[in-house]
Amino acid sequence: MFALRYYITSGTVAAAIAGLALGGSWAWIGIGTFPILMTLDILLPPDHKSRRVTVPVLAEIPLFLHLPLMIALWALFIDRLGEWTGGASGAMNGLQVLGMALSVGWIGAVPNLPIAHELMHRRHWFPVALSKVYGTVYLDPNRDVGHKLTHHLDLCTAADSDTPPRGQVIYSFLWTASYGAWKDGVLTSLRSLRKRDMSIFHPRNAVYVELGLIIALCTTVVVFAGWTGLAVAFSAMVLSKLLAEGFNYLQHYGMVRVPGSPIQLHHAWNHLGAVIRPLGMEITTHIDHHFDSKHRFYELAPRTDGAQMPSAFLCFACALVPPVWFATIAKPRLRHWDQTFASPAEQELAMAANRRAGWPEWVSVDATGTATHESAR
Repeated sequence: MFALRYYITSGTVAAAIAGLALGGSWAWIGIGTFPILMTLDILLPPDHKSRRVTVPVLAEIPLFLHLPLMIALWALFIDRLGEWTGGASGAMNGLQVLGMALSVGWIGAVPNLPIAHELMHRRHWFPVALSKVYGTVYLDPNRDVGHKLTHHLDLCTAADSDTPPRGQVIYSFLWTASYGAWKDGVLTSLRSLRKRDMSIFHPRNAVYVELGLIIALCTTVVVFAGWTGLAVAFSAMVLSKLLAEGFNYLQHYGMVRVPGSPIQLHHAWNHLGAVIRPLGMEITTHIDHHFDSKHRFYELAPRTDGAQMPSAFLCFACALVPPVWFATIAKPRLRHWDQTFASPAEQELAMAANRRAGWPEWVSVDATGTATHESAR
């Protein structure tokens, strides 16, 4: 019954729904799950187990149960915003509305993004369509378009906007990754149309889907909660986007790969926390996903012999304070990666990246391709 562990996603959304339904200060319940889950993921031992799910349908249910849960969450959110902007008796006050927006913003990133990510890799139109609906609440319905055709081909290279270069802080990455994802989605859609001799004005242009979904959601908010309600709802969507890209920041940070070379075991960071693995639908069991994206999330192996990071929650918290992130996690882990995993060609790329970042060159590669570690000099 290992599949039941993935229902932590449904439970987290349900907690936020309950908070909005109860109203008042209960609206903070959703965002309150964040520090609880973070603390558990940091304190519990890493989960390195491979599990065999014997009843796959039980693991699949949370992916689709997520749709009515998100509809309920947003329906309550919009209704509460309407009460607030309309001055209804018993409406929430400003502080409670803040808690509600933070809760909805948090849920829009986790567990919503991992579920959308899982479905966008499916080979049937319906799960992919659902991933676009889920992606609307973090302002990126077309994430699947560029993600599958750029990130999965270009990861750990300069062409991949999802791979932060060494020295980049999380705050600038939030914007470069967002822009890169939107750009990749648009350009990939246009290339697809050109290959089929279709005009950019053709209804099958995926950009229309993206704009249509975002406009539909925003229009619904305006109709029921007015423009002030939209300002709050849009802020929650932006928060979801920033949180989603914030966790994305951790997946390939600082890694390098020779363009066109095979993807290997060390080209993604695994974060094998006991909480983030089920909560993130194994998105942090990351390198096995890049080996074969057709694998369902519950089929992924943890690959403990690959490149490892500590708790994703811990990494995220440290990344918010760049000097702490660089000193305690990024530099030590990348130094080990360079000395243990990287090929000579990758070591050259890594040291060039260190120079651009103003970091020490802890590996020296001579003309014969022989590496010398700083500690051995």
